[in-house]
Amino acid sequence: MKRAVFLAAVLVLAGCSRPALAPEAAARVIRESTLFREPGMIGVGSQEAPSDCKAKLADDAAWRALLKIGWIEVRNADDFERGSEGRATVKCLATLTGDGLRAGAILNTNTYHEWRVPAATRELVAVRSVTPPEDGISTVEFTYRWRLSTFGSQVLAPAPDAPGTAVLRLLDGHWQVADFTALAEFTPVRR
Repeated sequence: MKRAVFLAAVLVLAGCSRPALAPEAAARVIRESTLFREPGMIGVGSQEAPSDCKAKLADDAAWRALLKIGWIEVRNADDFERGSEGRATVKCLATLTGDGLRAGAILNTNTYHEWRVPAATRELVAVRSVTPPEDGISTVEFTYRWRLSTFGSQVLAPAPDAPGTAVLRLLDGHWQVADFTALAEFTPVRR
């Protein structure tokens, strides 16, 4: 009998020692996850334009915004490929600056004709529900929004809040994101 009571007490204490998942803790785990922190990127076409820089900047809001925040440098250059009779025409060349590279802008190696530029980051708005942990697994429903960067706010329209769902697991006494079962990709709308 003593052994049964002792075993029951141990099992109760073991069950009670599992940390419950509070909404604040769930929010912290989601915010700190790698996937949630990935920036929303947009493509900005071409590193050169078949016109002078003044014309290109007048026509391209993304190039204007990148130049304004110091992420690209532009210069006119001779273009003998499009010229005729040995005479060059003018083209505009743009290069990413150190600030642009540090901000996360990169050359799109799939096409080499565009840059991938960070335009937004996810911001957790609220945790809507947390299921009670069962076998160390809990489902968290939340709302988030894309917060536009300095660049993104100049070329994109703000997006509405979006729903998300994450499966969190308890591993070695700490909660971590096992999977996002609902977390939409960045689908920007240009202004």
